[in-house]
Amino acid sequence: MAARQPPILATVVAEWTGSDAWVFSSIEGTGPDDGYALAQIIAKADRINHALLTEAEFIQAVPRLIAAGLIGAQAEADRYWQTEAGRALYQQGMKGRGLFGWMEAIPPALHRLRRPQDTAWSLPAGVFDRATQDWHERARALLKRHGGGRREQG
Repeated sequence: MAARQPPILATVVAEWTGSDAWVFSSIEGTGPDDGYALAQIIAKADRINHALLTEAEFIQAVPRLIAAGLIGAQAEADRYWQTEAGRALYQQGMKGRGLFGWMEAIPPALHRLRRPQDTAWSLPAGVFDRATQDWHERARALLKRHGGGRREQG
């Protein structure tokens, strides 16, 4: 009789992703008092990667980063921040790198840590969409203020 194979999901091993590094690189602050709100994280993520985070990317990365001791989070207070260990990892990796340096520095730094721990974590319904909408509105206002919203006449 053939040996029974374990279910395929039981053999899947979590690995750090580029999205985990992107979320981590988009969070600033040292605690709940100066941590980033979700809309600020979305805005910084857009600035450093010229793309918008998805809710799935965010809700996968946050519990992984918390479990690794790199960030703290109080979702109910809309606050996310880097821990002392997270700041050290970020500063060491980003030394001498510019705005987009996170792409070369942070993914390898995460891979040197233990494998990520996946746990269930979520945001209340609509919170991510509202934060994204807030960023869209602020970006439109910035463009308008700086002339990026003008149409050529002709």
